[in-house]
Amino acid sequence: MTVRLAQISDLHFGRDVPAVARALLADLREAAPAMVAVCGDLTQRATAAEFAAARAFLDELPAPALVVPGNHDLPGWRVWSRFGRPWRLWRLHIGTDPGEAVTHTADGLVAVGVTTARRWGPHHDWSRGRINSPQLAAILAAFAAAPRDDLRVLVAHHPFLLTPPVLGRGLVGRSGLALRRLGGQADLLLGGHTHLAYSGVVNGLVVAQSGTACSDRHKGEPNSYNLIDADGDHLTVSTRRWNGDRFAAHQRSEYLRAGHEWRAV
Repeated sequence: MTVRLAQISDLHFGRDVPAVARALLADLREAAPAMVAVCGDLTQRATAAEFAAARAFLDELPAPALVVPGNHDLPGWRVWSRFGRPWRLWRLHIGTDPGEAVTHTADGLVAVGVTTARRWGPHHDWSRGRINSPQLAAILAAFAAAPRDDLRVLVAHHPFLLTPPVLGRGLVGRSGLALRRLGGQADLLLGGHTHLAYSGVVNGLVVAQSGTACSDRHKGEPNSYNLIDADGDHLTVSTRRWNGDRFAAHQRSEYLRAGHEWRAV
């Protein structure tokens, strides 16, 4: 059976462009995905007003959403909030616990979302994220419990694949461990953070990154999001890019699976 997902990321309410956000919702309604993966950075500064705007947007999505936070969804330099109650507003407005994996299942699909954003890091750039062993155990347990032929999807914020323009951003911490443990167990890894749209294969897994969906924080590309269609051993990642008037088809990448490994066509 064919499964269609939409992947959006880096909404950055507080720096959002309302016309683009409205057009995005219209395009998603027409695309009719079975699930929308929201790959973090819903807000710009993690304020109550920004979270309220993000919540209103999520409520208009035309399909169930699996939502994970990004580094911008943590209080920035509000030190007490960042270290004492970092996810208070997230829990209040979004309604999930970033400390727990979130799972969405549907016909032909199991998707698991984890929080890779961290309050602090062992390097000067705290915007970088990490994935840990308990999170990987939760992901693998959800995949193991799913029907054999289901598409297995991991939703995170930080990237498992970088292209030359964004090599300085850094991969998600412990990406090597994650890719080894997920090899042969997952099909698709979804992320954001880079504000660029691209996809590829790493360790036999398809990795798809989405651009900033509706903010003015461009990194050399217009706003965009991905539509992903999976039909058995065939998967396509189609990027739809804002052209100043609407979202339109921009690029399409195809992948085939042989055994437990995916490859680009």
